[in-house]
Amino acid sequence: MQRIINTIIRFKNFFVFIFLLIVSLSFSYTRSDFHENKINNFSLIISSNFYKPFYNLKSYLQLRELNEKLMEENILLKKEKLNKKLDSKYENNYDLILAKVIKNSTKLTRNNLIINKGKKNGIKRDMGVISKDGIVGIINETSKNYSSVISILNKDLKINAKHNKSNAYGSLEWNQKDPTVVELNDISIDNEIFIGDTISTGGMSFYFPNNIPIGEINSIKISENNGFYSLKVKLFQKMNNISYVYVIENFNYGELYEIDKNNFK
Repeated sequence: MQRIINTIIRFKNFFVFIFLLIVSLSFSYTRSDFHENKINNFSLIISSNFYKPFYNLKSYLQLRELNEKLMEENILLKKEKLNKKLDSKYENNYDLILAKVIKNSTKLTRNNLIINKGKKNGIKRDMGVISKDGIVGIINETSKNYSSVISILNKDLKINAKHNKSNAYGSLEWNQKDPTVVELNDISIDNEIFIGDTISTGGMSFYFPNNIPIGEINSIKISENNGFYSLKVKLFQKMNNISYVYVIENFNYGELYEIDKNNFK
């Protein structure tokens, strides 16, 4: 108590000044419109600057919550769209699991991604991975909470793909040069193909359903020796700009895998 009294005595002039300032401002506020407006404006500036960081934090948290809700709504719409693309007898054979990308490489010859979903979320090896714009890769390894994805920008990965106009199938792979371009080979020159034609998944694998967008053709070469095209395809998905992905669960994968293993040795 004595310490508090000593502090008041030491700073008595300051406390008197504050008291008189408050009294004078109070008189000015109640007796003069001009001073009232000035004080109100000053108070507004002080309070707005004080509360601005809290408002920004609240807005950020609300924006995050809204973004998560939109992503959840989007995954339902995308799943519905995915199943509608398929023949009715295969309808509802697929589910989508939303995941966030926490690491991504695009400058190596064997590029990979890491996502924040794992075994406890139902993620398994060999599941296909797509984004809102197109294919991304295939699940390679899983732990309890995380999974690694073989990127489409990986020299070891080949994906069955088709030219949409002709429905001709080929093999899609990365040329290890441009992270925005992949190559589609093994399509016969009997098919008419033009710059700007689109490419999608062919549905001839267990990884991806039919008709998942991949990209559009921006270069056409013909190999006279073997009678096939060599097509460069500009990817719809910018691989260096991925925040969220969808992991595809094929409900029939186990059954298809067993049949394939026993009949295509």
